[in-house]
Amino acid sequence: MGATVEISRRVVLRGGVASAAGATLAGGYGSRPAAATGRRPEPAAWRELRRTVSVAARLYRPGDMDYAAHAAPNNQRYASIRPAGVLSCASQDDVTAAVRWCAKHGVPFAPRSGGHNYAGFSTTGGLVISLRPIRQVVPRGRRLHLGGGATNSDVYQARDAGLYFPGGRCPGVGVAGLTLGGGLGFNDRKWGLTCDRLAETRVVLSDGSVVRAADDENPDLFWACRGGAGGNFGINTSFVFDAVPVGRLRATVFDLAFGLGAAVKVMDEVQHILDGDRGGDFDLRIGFRHAGDGTTSLSVLGQRLGPREALRRAVGPLLKLRPAKEFIEERGFWSAQDYLMGNTTLVSSATKSLVPDRWLSPDTVRAIGEWARTWRPGPARATGHVTLFAMGGSSDAPRPDETAYPHRGATFVIDIGAQWKPGAAPAEVDALLRQTRTVHRELGHRLRTDAAYVNFPDPDLRDWQHAYYGANYERLVEVKRRYDPAGLFRYAQAVGGPAPAFIRQGGHLSAT
Repeated sequence: MGATVEISRRVVLRGGVASAAGATLAGGYGSRPAAATGRRPEPAAWRELRRTVSVAARLYRPGDMDYAAHAAPNNQRYASIRPAGVLSCASQDDVTAAVRWCAKHGVPFAPRSGGHNYAGFSTTGGLVISLRPIRQVVPRGRRLHLGGGATNSDVYQARDAGLYFPGGRCPGVGVAGLTLGGGLGFNDRKWGLTCDRLAETRVVLSDGSVVRAADDENPDLFWACRGGAGGNFGINTSFVFDAVPVGRLRATVFDLAFGLGAAVKVMDEVQHILDGDRGGDFDLRIGFRHAGDGTTSLSVLGQRLGPREALRRAVGPLLKLRPAKEFIEERGFWSAQDYLMGNTTLVSSATKSLVPDRWLSPDTVRAIGEWARTWRPGPARATGHVTLFAMGGSSDAPRPDETAYPHRGATFVIDIGAQWKPGAAPAEVDALLRQTRTVHRELGHRLRTDAAYVNFPDPDLRDWQHAYYGANYERLVEVKRRYDPAGLFRYAQAVGGPAPAFIRQGGHLSAT
């Protein structure tokens, strides 16, 4: 504990942040620090930033070539939020320089690796601090060492080492955000969440200092980095994961499709299969979908580690329901993950989530199916979906308070959302959001939960502190006070209190 007290003391006394920290600590946590006033820097300040970072770093300003490509978030719903600058960092030193510069000049900022934050929290009207170039993946023994900008696809490209840790299914998603919020994928029932495999991480704090967080050093920060969400305590520039050897493993993938009329029987069989899968070899995703063209579908996509024959025995009752699509194929482990990897397209989207601790009743399944059938895509021809990610197995092994991720004992993580083409009228988008709110409210009532997954952030969620973090939230606030006493790391749903108004309104800089 002495080490963390000393860190906090350095942060408070460091020039450029000291006055903000003093005001925060004196006035109660959540006070608006001077470093978050949203002032627009003078041209000389931008020239200073260019001089401060390494020659390999790149600063993109509006009007610069390639600015648009680096500024755009993955979720086009937030494409109108234009950063005043995007700093593409080549090293950890560039990150520390950027944090100190933002604190000195009062510029809001957002760290970014993959840029896939559903609520747009990885963009800002200030400075985007991009870690994307810091994406090395290096095997050392049974561990994988990653740079803070590595994505799922970077990890998969390092498959020659034969090492793997549970990750997500979208290739462009940053491992940093995935890990810091928990981390779901098609292997979490076997080997735990992404955050459960984290062995250590390095974090740039609000004074620009760098600390190592692990079980044996800054353990409270390490605890918070496993489920406490990104952008709350510092900027994570590197990660070390305990990996598993998978070079010789076989996996059988399956991809089945049914009509919505079979939903109750399909869900009953799926839940029976999951309940009997004691080894965690079986993992899947169930998707209810209404496409913008009016077609509906119910899909079951997943894998079972092991040979085809074992998979066919396990899913035999599902196959008896005569799926409209039946794809079952045994592959090498990496080839199986390639099949399960999702496609990334730039669209506008909104999502809500629930994390129940019980199986779904037939009436609940019917309600989801009816919502999918009656989804109204509107002029935007939007897609509506309810997707259930199977949980359990090793993902339930830690206690709810063992890491910051609290939802141990969950049956599913449920994603309720809509996707539409950029440029839809606000009234059209409002109509889509009302439909997602309706099914979210109904499912929450039926499943008796308001728990939500922080990596599916919902900007409209009211009691997000409890929904995301449960009983762990107060401890997260304590960690926040210790490592970021000035409250420099802020966004609309940041740990520790309400964000300043300019951040809640999209992070636009004031004209002053």
